[in-house]
Amino acid sequence: MEILEHEFYIVRTVPGKEDKFVESAYNMISKKEDHGIYAIFRPESVKGYIFVEAESLTKVVDAFRTVPNSKGVIKKEIAFEELSKYFEKEGEQIVVHERDIVEIISGPFKGDKAKVIRVVPGKDEIIIEPINMTVPIPITLSLDDIRVIDKAEGENKNE
Repeated sequence: MEILEHEFYIVRTVPGKEDKFVESAYNMISKKEDHGIYAIFRPESVKGYIFVEAESLTKVVDAFRTVPNSKGVIKKEIAFEELSKYFEKEGEQIVVHERDIVEIISGPFKGDKAKVIRVVPGKDEIIIEPINMTVPIPITLSLDDIRVIDKAEGENKNE
């Protein structure tokens, strides 16, 4: 059995039109018999670019030349290792308890410290009260938006 080496390339597209580009590209490529395209990958965090796994640069240029919103192909092959950072990695589980002190790491309250008032079960959300506000207001945040900096008393012994 012969194992084929596939190459990875970057196709430029109009920023904000990546999803439409991928849909149009898929529809156009699937109609051709020997298109040489194996995968199209569109990371949410990258604007204006699509990654393509293909037989060769020629196949990529031919396949995407007439796709609406195409701005060309970067004619340099990219290593898979460079793409792997865009795949979702299984993160570590964040353990948060009521009365823990957390730091907000994203959003409008970034850098502020807060006290956890309640953990919303099954939603990966917490309700916090910022510590430095004169009138504390409850704010609902995702666990991805916080970092635990001080555990509530008694919680450390159980873990």
